[in-house]
Amino acid sequence: MSRPFLIVLFVILLVLAILFVTQPQVLDRIWMWLVGFAGYIVLLVRRASDSLKGLFGKTPALGENGSPKTTHPDEPVFTAPSPVIDELKSKINELEERLQQTQSAEGIPLNSSSVTVLRYLDDGQTTLGLLFLRGRFFAYTLEDTHQKSKVPGHTRIPAGTYPLELNRVVTPLTERYRGRFSWFDFHIEIMGIPGFSRVYIHIGNSHADTEGCILIADGVNAADPQKMITHSRLAFERFYKTLHPQLDQGEKLSIQVMDEDWFKQAQILEKTKELV
Repeated sequence: MSRPFLIVLFVILLVLAILFVTQPQVLDRIWMWLVGFAGYIVLLVRRASDSLKGLFGKTPALGENGSPKTTHPDEPVFTAPSPVIDELKSKINELEERLQQTQSAEGIPLNSSSVTVLRYLDDGQTTLGLLFLRGRFFAYTLEDTHQKSKVPGHTRIPAGTYPLELNRVVTPLTERYRGRFSWFDFHIEIMGIPGFSRVYIHIGNSHADTEGCILIADGVNAADPQKMITHSRLAFERFYKTLHPQLDQGEKLSIQVMDEDWFKQAQILEKTKELV
């Protein structure tokens, strides 16, 4: 041990001895500070040890160029694509190909309409379906249940092929949508439905949000007793911005709505059930 260090240590001990005799309360404060400082050092050592364990105990994710991949602190790290997601995409692609080659019971090709809605589930309260835009899967749908006799506000529209038009009448619902969305103009209405009027395609999550209209969304929850769709606003905005310019320029667009029994005839019911 070096001589200067011994001298410094001797001086410190001497000062502490004098304080112990003359100012014991000051010594207590210094002692508590030393204990706290030692605890802080121990905490730093532990954190450093944990960091080293994490550094050498895990293999960092690598980017495309072989360097460690950096992520946002709140961004989840996925080690591999989800096989469930891959399978879902595969089944939707398979269904799209089948739609391009299949005709309805009336002999009408499904891709002959601009929009196709394939209903696949009706639990007596809610109807769920899949919406295809020119033969390509676009969104999930939700409607009221089927009724033998129309119950106003609680009945889905009958299956069929109907023209789509812009309802250029400013209603309270129109004003509400304009107040919410700067891009909204007029509602897209399904025309020519026997016994129905003002049937739109719009935003909503459950059968409580529709009175015969078709709701669209990017997600679906078919497992709960009350069937719901999710992320409806995103799907509707995408749908509206796709069809509105065409309708506004006078292009003739139509929607074809098919009931669940058509799935059995087309022999793709099982494939559709696997999508949800």
